[in-house]
Amino acid sequence: MTMKDFIEQEKRRLQESLHWFNSRGSRMTVRESGDLFLDTLVDSFTVTRIAPHFDAAGNHLRTDFWLLWKALGYDEGFQHAHTIKVVDVRVEDTLTAEHDGKEAEGWLIVELTDDLGRIHHVEMLEPVSEPELAADWQRWIAYRQKNAERFRRIDDQLLDEHLRIAEDWS
Repeated sequence: MTMKDFIEQEKRRLQESLHWFNSRGSRMTVRESGDLFLDTLVDSFTVTRIAPHFDAAGNHLRTDFWLLWKALGYDEGFQHAHTIKVVDVRVEDTLTAEHDGKEAEGWLIVELTDDLGRIHHVEMLEPVSEPELAADWQRWIAYRQKNAERFRRIDDQLLDEHLRIAEDWS
């Protein structure tokens, strides 16, 4: 396997781990120095770049990755789309179920630590225990689908911009 193949495989694995958040909605809180910094519903997560780490023998140790996340309402301005560099992942719960015609495992609850030490706690929305949040998510999805062409343009522009941000990150 070439390094390029490894990178594509690892990037795909990470993106697939996020699919329940992207397809069923998620809530994310961000803590900085223990204090709540942000509490928001997230439209989607996209892995834009990875940086695998290997030991001297060539064994894969871990992977840092750059993650574009977009909050609900991201069509209202750039301040609702963010790229973070994830340096640690702590998975608290997963779900294995059918997704896109095949069985898939993905994260349900995860803590992502960024390079600034902020903790991004992400949980898949649970419609039974969080009906108001789930309703907000469904209204957002309907709005996004109703304005599909507009969102396609916005999404393309944001992805281009955030790919550059990830590539320029030192």
